[in-house]
Amino acid sequence: MATSEDLNASDEIQESEATLSDDLNCPLCMKIFRSPRRLPCLHSFCHDCLQSHIYNIAYLKDSVKELCCPLCGNLAFKGESSTNKLVHLFPLNTLMLSALMKSKVKIDLVCNACQAHDFISPAENLCTVCEEALCIQCSKMHGMSRLSTSHTILKIEDLPSKQQTVLQDNEIFRCTEHGSLPVEYYCKDHETQLCVKCFVDDHAKCPEVIKLANKTPNLSESLNQMKEQMKNLGDQLKQFAANNVLNLSKLESDINKLTTEIRTLKKVINDALDDLEKRVKEEGNKIVNDEKKRIEQTNKICQSHVVAIRNSNVVLESARQYATQNQKFLLIQKITNQSLMSKRHNDDMLSTNDIVTLQLEVNPQLSSVINIPRGEIGRLRMKKNGEIPVVPEGFKPLKECIAERANVKHIKGLNDKTPWYTKVTFTSNEQLLLVDCENKTIHLLDSLCRIVCSHTFTYKPFDICILNAQGQDLAAVSLPNAKSVHLFSLKETSITYVKQIQTKYKCFGIAAYSHEELIVSGPCGDEMRYYWSIITLDGKEKSYHEFDGAGTSKTYVGLNAFKSRLYISSQDDNSLHCFGLNGTKHFAFRHPDLKGPQGVSVDRDDNVYVVCCFSDNIFQLSPGGLLIRIIVNEVGKYPMGISFDKNGDTFVLSHLHPGLGWYRLVLKNE
Repeated sequence: MATSEDLNASDEIQESEATLSDDLNCPLCMKIFRSPRRLPCLHSFCHDCLQSHIYNIAYLKDSVKELCCPLCGNLAFKGESSTNKLVHLFPLNTLMLSALMKSKVKIDLVCNACQAHDFISPAENLCTVCEEALCIQCSKMHGMSRLSTSHTILKIEDLPSKQQTVLQDNEIFRCTEHGSLPVEYYCKDHETQLCVKCFVDDHAKCPEVIKLANKTPNLSESLNQMKEQMKNLGDQLKQFAANNVLNLSKLESDINKLTTEIRTLKKVINDALDDLEKRVKEEGNKIVNDEKKRIEQTNKICQSHVVAIRNSNVVLESARQYATQNQKFLLIQKITNQSLMSKRHNDDMLSTNDIVTLQLEVNPQLSSVINIPRGEIGRLRMKKNGEIPVVPEGFKPLKECIAERANVKHIKGLNDKTPWYTKVTFTSNEQLLLVDCENKTIHLLDSLCRIVCSHTFTYKPFDICILNAQGQDLAAVSLPNAKSVHLFSLKETSITYVKQIQTKYKCFGIAAYSHEELIVSGPCGDEMRYYWSIITLDGKEKSYHEFDGAGTSKTYVGLNAFKSRLYISSQDDNSLHCFGLNGTKHFAFRHPDLKGPQGVSVDRDDNVYVVCCFSDNIFQLSPGGLLIRIIVNEVGKYPMGISFDKNGDTFVLSHLHPGLGWYRLVLKNE
């Protein structure tokens, strides 16, 4: 007979049927349960979800020796079982099945006994003791077995109306050591449930053993409280998840806010610089005008004295020819006094004739910003709970790095003629493209630096760069003597000619400004000047600029990551020039050891590297043109070209001999 406690529980279940379907989702797939399997920790998962979890932890092995709950991590199985059979060791959650049916969720169960032997049969019945779904045939066999002849077998559709039977036979309420015996005791000392045999054999002497009986006080209120606690916990977790979404949204908002702050900062700085430029221009013009007036007045006085001196010379010459000795004496005395007065006046003017120069005095704080690498200007810091954590010193600017020799490759070329490798560059898939100027050839190299294919020219090629247009690599090669640039389509095993672009003068240095624009540079004909210009792949010149130089030799060009600064090396001048892309010249760098500067490249922090062919070294400069260090080249003689990989921390040099050499930028251990 059902007790009052059972009736109360039944009423509570009926009252909550309407909302049960909202809570019947698998924690793994987040969908309504399909054949829920229960682990010893009472967490349940869909049969297929649990099977997939077993496959994942097995890593393609045929057997599993241990399984933990994917939700709480408690040990669910220890021993050894086939990956296909392990899932069947865990019973169906009959209470969850009953709740699904009460919530009008369609249940399609297959026979677990058949399924364990790789057969699929629809289930009609359910063993409440084994908690397995059975087809008609397996139900008969189950009832005939000596071990299961006393088990209760219910029709699946009767499951919701037989809750008392399900609860009575459920494994949760049976001894884990002696599965056929019901739990009659609970040991508080060991926090475990006991059958009679467990109690007699192992726990008879435990002081805190409770005997479960019908006289156990009514626990409905305790269950209600536990349900409320679980509900509150669930609400807290939902709120936690909602807060996570809110925090993610706030992070996205923070990014927008920070970028807005940077734009505002940039505007403030630009406005301040514009104001400085205006003030310098106004004050400078006033100084120039004042000096102009002073110089004009001084020059007028000087001119008057010059005329007076010439007049005196005329008188002296006339006296020399016709005057008497007494007249000559008197004239000399007068002109001597006049000369002394003119000399004193000249001395006074020379002593006050200061040479005026103009110089921009920059605030030291601003100078420090200008001359530091890009990565030091600012950084993004992450806060947790409003506090900025201590950030480990994992990053340092590359001015704190050393260049370590990494690798050397001898590239002999395709014939016995000595190669002259003027440039090397990386393709997008990390192959190398190498220019052999002397042999009028470019080579495509694989990752082992083996020549994959080559292309030969009529004229000598010099420099090369890679453009990425619509996901495809295009190589642009400069041919100075032909006053042209040749474009090639690159694939892993081929170099295909595309077109030719004519240039105004000899084009030596070349760099990719965008996917459809190039920067070219070289000498301006026979004049003692150099040029650089931006041209499109259609040959149209978008801008043109000139600057002073030897004007007869080759140049290399390099761009920083932001495409805001252009660096041009001049071999005859032994110099490196830096320009803004609007034509503004930022600086010209010279040094006694900067001999025969060739290739130019920029690392990930905007530090500039210049290869010196005649001094066998590499200059590392800050973006503002300050010398950071001189790296001694230990790879070979006469380095020419330089190129950084996509990470910006490894560069490769091309040489007259032996071919290619790699350097890694390594942080100092301080």
